[in-house]
Amino acid sequence: MATEKTSNDYREERKARLAKAAKKNSKKSHKISGKTMSKKTKSAFAGIVAVALVILIAAFACNESGVFERMKKIETVSGDSFSAVEYEYYYRYTHNYYYSMSQQYDSYYQQTGYGYYYTGFDTTKLPEDQEYPGTDYTLEDGSKATWKQYFEYTALNQMQQYQAMADLAEADKDFKLDSAVLDEALGQIDEMKKQLKEQAETNGTGVVSFNKYLRSAYGKGMSQKVFEDIVVTQTIASEYSNYLMENRADAYTDAELEEVYKKDTSSYDCVDFRVFSISPVTPKLDDDATTDEKNAATKQSQEDAKAKAEEMFGKITDEASFIKLAEQYATKDQKDAADYTKSETTLMAFTEKSTIEGSFTEEAIKWLYNKNTPVGEKKLFDVSGTQYIMYMVKPAYRDNNTLPVDVRHILYQFDSEAKDAEADKRAKKAEADATLTAINTAQDKLDKFLEICEKDSDDTGSAANGGLIEYLAKGKYVKAFEEWSLDPARKEGDVAVIETEYGYHVMYFVTKHDKPMWKITISNTLASESVDKDLDEAIASDNYKVAAGNKVVASTAAKIYDDLLNTYYVGVSKVEPTTKAPSTTAAAK
Repeated sequence: MATEKTSNDYREERKARLAKAAKKNSKKSHKISGKTMSKKTKSAFAGIVAVALVILIAAFACNESGVFERMKKIETVSGDSFSAVEYEYYYRYTHNYYYSMSQQYDSYYQQTGYGYYYTGFDTTKLPEDQEYPGTDYTLEDGSKATWKQYFEYTALNQMQQYQAMADLAEADKDFKLDSAVLDEALGQIDEMKKQLKEQAETNGTGVVSFNKYLRSAYGKGMSQKVFEDIVVTQTIASEYSNYLMENRADAYTDAELEEVYKKDTSSYDCVDFRVFSISPVTPKLDDDATTDEKNAATKQSQEDAKAKAEEMFGKITDEASFIKLAEQYATKDQKDAADYTKSETTLMAFTEKSTIEGSFTEEAIKWLYNKNTPVGEKKLFDVSGTQYIMYMVKPAYRDNNTLPVDVRHILYQFDSEAKDAEADKRAKKAEADATLTAINTAQDKLDKFLEICEKDSDDTGSAANGGLIEYLAKGKYVKAFEEWSLDPARKEGDVAVIETEYGYHVMYFVTKHDKPMWKITISNTLASESVDKDLDEAIASDNYKVAAGNKVVASTAAKIYDDLLNTYYVGVSKVEPTTKAPSTTAAAK
């Protein structure tokens, strides 16, 4: 890292020069009147004004281009420094991520509040007026931080982490960065520039310079050069982190993994169980219904759901009866969503605790992953008014047999609203078959797959990553998908078209792992903890540590926040404290 002067150093030097000049000029007490100036003096004065004007114009240009912003440095305890522009990048990136995600959820569900429900961030409130719900950051006294405080913390923390990891990579002689990875990362910048130009042409507007675009997104001091430097640092840090993770995860012995497993078996075990839900159905009320009437209707619907669930629960005698009763009690909506004539519809097989935590109560999770829960035991659990009937098929066990795999897929999704479902199905099959032919006849099958995937796949969640699904094991995907992927005869580079209820998938087999999932989970957890420990020790050192109350950090954070208020929160009022300070009399009591 550079050890350039901070903006405070420049200010102090300028103050010293001005003080020296003021002391010298104070000895000359005279005034100059324009009326009495000679022609020569006026000419000289005009030159001085012209030079001053040039300086002012240059200063304005520097300010607009962010030169002054890029001069600001955040000093560490050791005297090294970070760029304030980097700090602003991470601050704005984090804020914009949560803000846009929250708005996207609101837009998707066409109702305000869903964004807050899924992200914890409310775009209708100021960041300083809402509590950050995460557990990864709290204030020194243990109290909850605001989102504003979280943005400030994250900006500094991420900047430290990326730089520290990149420096560790540089010091590790065994690590070599793949130049193709770096080229690809920097190539994304060219893609951004291309999209910016295309967007301008589509909208019929003038092309915005890339530097201007970056300044609008990440602050006045941002430039393409600074942005590229950040991308390089992030790429090196990420690749080195993955390198450390892979090497350390492979180094743990079976005895070490077994020791961790025994400490908390439920975190790595699987269970097989059946589940059926009965939800309350609130009747439609008149628009002028009172709150009491609405509450009464809600309560009644929950009681009806519970009575229906208890009725079904009492009829269950074995697994076969559970399957049959689920078909009988399923509503029209449930039957439209799934085929209850099939046994697998209610079955949750090879289910790991991490995949269902949050969906059920703690009581239900404890019951499911208790090794002493007998086969055939049934339970009824209430989750916010919805009744879940569960039946134990196979109590907690460790899956030593399934070796997880990595696969890629391109989805041609069925149109659920198509007027002619069969015609839509035939069209999707033709697309999938054409893609399969294109891949099989390509010189490089994987390159062709990735090209088509990014362009065509209806699985937007994986398309950007080449349709990649890592560590696929039993119990996580639909039957046809799993059967093809986990076929013991599968080889690297195998491609095929398979059909599921979602559509046609063009599959590409990547690799099979050599350990069962529980070992991979423990190995990766231990490796991650080890890498995190090294990173925490690095950023705690004087080379990266920034003293509390750093003036540049404080002033930069305040400037960013003011700008965000004027950009994203226009019209949003600050929430005033509702508690009043106690009166003197009350305090005396």
